[in-house]
Amino acid sequence: MTIALRDAREQLRDRFLFWATLALVVASTASLVTGAIALHSDAATYAAARDQLLALGKDAAAIAAPEFYPLKLMRGMIEQVEIMGAVIALVAGYRAAAAERGRQTLALILTRPLPHWAYRLAKIIGGMGLAAVSLGIVIIATAILLPVVSGIGLGTDDALRLALTWAAGVFYLTVLFTLGFGLSLWARSPASGLIAAFALWILVVLVAPQIGDTMDPDNQVAGGVFAQLSVPKAEQDRIKAGFAGYETFRNGIEVASVTKHFERFTFAILGIKDTYTGAPVDKVLAEKRGDLLFLFLFSLGLGGLVLLRPINPDRLTKES
Repeated sequence: MTIALRDAREQLRDRFLFWATLALVVASTASLVTGAIALHSDAATYAAARDQLLALGKDAAAIAAPEFYPLKLMRGMIEQVEIMGAVIALVAGYRAAAAERGRQTLALILTRPLPHWAYRLAKIIGGMGLAAVSLGIVIIATAILLPVVSGIGLGTDDALRLALTWAAGVFYLTVLFTLGFGLSLWARSPASGLIAAFALWILVVLVAPQIGDTMDPDNQVAGGVFAQLSVPKAEQDRIKAGFAGYETFRNGIEVASVTKHFERFTFAILGIKDTYTGAPVDKVLAEKRGDLLFLFLFSLGLGGLVLLRPINPDRLTKES
């Protein structure tokens, strides 16, 4: 706990992390504003039409009240966390290892009667705390701005969905922090570890999901091939059955990416994916708990690997 708390204090004073988190907040809120303004216009149009009916002495029920789903506008925020948040977590993990090695405090710590795994666990706990605070700031900022700009308030159900999004995001960012920290700690040079971490990040975060999306024929036409051709549902199922092997392979590439699990869960819980728009939280959790469980187990497994692999003092070099 001493090491974890010391790390937390250092991270709070870290200017890079401060400006990086601020940049993530700005990018997330900027992606939200345009959609929120359009939503505000739709809500204002309905309110004006309703008031006009009431002024004429007619029943406002003559106009069906539209259903607004403001959380759908958080798609840009999720995408920013997937990319910018991942980069920040990787660099934070690298800095957590490089700072100790640069000051030669790691070599000193290893001479003390402290289990190596306890030291690494403290670092991971510090990284998880950093992810929780940073992502919490991003989500709170967007949650405050959204009703202000759109004019549509958020309820307790929306707060629950945001809390679940925050939890999934903490697991996701912890994975990236642990990856950057572990590789920078094991490598002969922390910079080499960071390069390796970024190579894996590009493969897992950018390449694998894009390959899966590109291989999906239904993504090649706006709205989907079946929808454009007006193919009945029964016929869709029959056609898909003939490509079951291909679909299994394509989906396997997608689900190999931790980013895709994070995206699938958050898109469903926030109603960004039309299939889940307006669906109760318990129903979404029942269908998407596998993605949330994957995020938890992946972060737990990667953390376990970092804890189990010993630190070789002979590989530590002094960093300028």
